[in-house]
Amino acid sequence: ITRPSLVLADEPTGALDSKSSGQLLETFELLNKMGSTIVMVTHDAFTASYCRRILFLQDGAVLTQLERGGQSRRAFFQQIIGVVTRLGGDQSDVL
Repeated sequence: ITRPSLVLADEPTGALDSKSSGQLLETFELLNKMGSTIVMVTHDAFTASYCRRILFLQDGAVLTQLERGGQSRRAFFQQIIGVVTRLGGDQSDVL
């Protein structure tokens, strides 16, 4: 229980305040560095910025993916926002 090989997390920060969310995400990072695989579903770009790899799904299929590599979390967040913006379509898709 202290060193799981796999952690499944569905919107883990959805009902948490910002301090608790940060603590949970830092714990996930630590578990991952110790060898645990974390599979997390989230709609929150900030939460996703803690990940090493992100798969973007649309209509049940992988649309694209991002890997953090050596970039900072802030830079990775900006990259995520760029993809989310492109996925959103334009105004004609909504009206």
